[in-house]
Amino acid sequence: MNTWVFAAGIMGIFTSLVHIFAGQVDPVRPFLQSDLPDIPKATLLGCWHMVSAILVISGFALAYIGWSNLSSFQNMVIGISISFVIFSLVFIAVGWYFFKFQAFIKLPQWVLLLPIGILGLVGTM
Repeated sequence: MNTWVFAAGIMGIFTSLVHIFAGQVDPVRPFLQSDLPDIPKATLLGCWHMVSAILVISGFALAYIGWSNLSSFQNMVIGISISFVIFSLVFIAVGWYFFKFQAFIKLPQWVLLLPIGILGLVGTM
């Protein structure tokens, strides 16, 4: 077992559950009830669900690869891990644009995304 990659996978699965369930309560419902036209709503809701799918697939892939210690999938782990690091940097940058120093509190998604990327990368070394 590669415990680093497996831990990244478990954290990814947890993050996907937080995204799917808590995300529906906080950002999604108010957004859908807003006065925005239906096309932007539908587009952003589609993007929301694509992110949900990526989180679930990535989490389970990392957990399986880590559990089975499949070193032949090292490039996949690196790709997923780098993606998660970039995702966290996007939240930090967007948060900084809107909230400056409060970015780390107002958009805390990076707290879950960055460790997944780091754990996965450490597991490939």
